[in-house]
Amino acid sequence: MPTVSARLLGMMGRADVSLKEISNLIVSDAALTGEILRMSNSAMFGARSEVRNILQALAVLGTEKVKGLACTVALRSYLGNALQIPALKRCWRHDLATAVVSSEIADWARQDGGEAYTAGILHDIGRLGLIALDPARYLQLLDHAATHGSCLCDLEREAYGLDHAYAGEWLATTWGLPPVISSAIRVHHQPFSGDSFTITGLINYGCRITDALGFASIENQETAGEPVAEFLATLPPAIRDRLHIAVPELQILIASRVNALEA
Repeated sequence: MPTVSARLLGMMGRADVSLKEISNLIVSDAALTGEILRMSNSAMFGARSEVRNILQALAVLGTEKVKGLACTVALRSYLGNALQIPALKRCWRHDLATAVVSSEIADWARQDGGEAYTAGILHDIGRLGLIALDPARYLQLLDHAATHGSCLCDLEREAYGLDHAYAGEWLATTWGLPPVISSAIRVHHQPFSGDSFTITGLINYGCRITDALGFASIENQETAGEPVAEFLATLPPAIRDRLHIAVPELQILIASRVNALEA
């Protein structure tokens, strides 16, 4: 992980951090600053006026959204040339889509969409770490899972001695990320039965909904159940009745936002 981005993530876990501290850290990396400002001014975020500096971005978008953008830029840099491989790029698009979906369903539930986006973009950092470590070997695991219908987590444990969820928890702890994010990363593939509106619940549902919308990491992966309807059922009736969610329209919305982040 680029040094400034790793320091930024650790800083965000502090309750006493100031906007000025965050701004000073980000502007120390010119490339990161430029990418965050470009994204801040994209149609996806709908700023009413041009965002010209990081302090303004923090004020307009909020610290959580800026943190999520910084994570997006940093992880893309972390993967480097591996993104030129279609199967590995599919993993990256799954991460982007999970971040966008998690933010969207957090908004449905009247929770912090920025925090959910950050947790969503980070939920598969263990997989990204394994890809960055050895792209060719991980590509073989993806191909085997797609061809034989194998569980990718099982293949990871056979190849590396741990799956990407536990690798992700280790990375999150090493980088000093907040414990709530580390925990969500560790359990995002486990059956969920807790509070849907916590970060853990939002990421669990976000990942499943992302797969169901066609953004799975493994090509032709079959998805079980109806996670969109399942999540909507957890919302209070007064909120659910006002949403009128149509899955095809949701799929188009998520695809357009993922494309905007990739552009």
